[in-house]
Amino acid sequence: MENYNFCCVFICNKNYLSKFIKTCTQLIENGCYNGNICLIIGDDLNETIKTNEFIIKNKIIIKYFPDIIFPKSFYEINDNINTDGRNILKKFQWHKLYLFNIFLKKWNYILYIDCGMNIFSNINYIIECKMKHTLLAHSDAYPTYEWKLNTQFDKNNKLYHNLNNNYNLNIDYFQTTMMLYDTTIIKENTFQDLYNLSVKYPISRTNEQGIISLYFTNIINIWKQIQIKNDNIYFYDYLQRNSKNKYIMLKCI
Repeated sequence: MENYNFCCVFICNKNYLSKFIKTCTQLIENGCYNGNICLIIGDDLNETIKTNEFIIKNKIIIKYFPDIIFPKSFYEINDNINTDGRNILKKFQWHKLYLFNIFLKKWNYILYIDCGMNIFSNINYIIECKMKHTLLAHSDAYPTYEWKLNTQFDKNNKLYHNLNNNYNLNIDYFQTTMMLYDTTIIKENTFQDLYNLSVKYPISRTNEQGIISLYFTNIINIWKQIQIKNDNIYFYDYLQRNSKNKYIMLKCI
């Protein structure tokens, strides 16, 4: 693999550590990846992760960021919106906002991969998709494209009217399960802007995904659909659409 000053990045807490190890092992063995790997952690792993045998063996770069805590007013609304429950059970997903912290600018390109992802084949096809000044990710509405960005927010909350008036929500949007981006998109204020947007509109039904999609489609319009396949293999999908299709990476199997 050509050296692009590239890094594969994961985020996990203690509950997802075993999933990180599984996916990272597949990245190295099935994905044929031998470049930098960075694991972003929060409070519950900060004191123990550096002595983990897998971390040491594979020379994983550890970056600690404190757990994201929002103001009380955020939780008063967000804890009561219409969701699948992830706003309560998976609050650590908000840690993905740190993917746009200036720390990551030490690399030219980042491939973020969810812990628990299934990697079956060489990921170089995905890495070669990289584009300058662009965030590449998979449409959450693929393949019908019937869902729009507005589905990511609780329409029954009074804040939705303001959100809908200020931004175009009748557009395609992307999953934050796997993202490939040029770190020039990260500015000094990017993380704080995402945090502030989350606080202003605490009605994202999918935690960070709605906010990150809103930011990189409406505020900074740099998202593009990552290449779906070539003649031989599909690159990534959330799930397998056809049992005959071969994939490099699937979120669910």
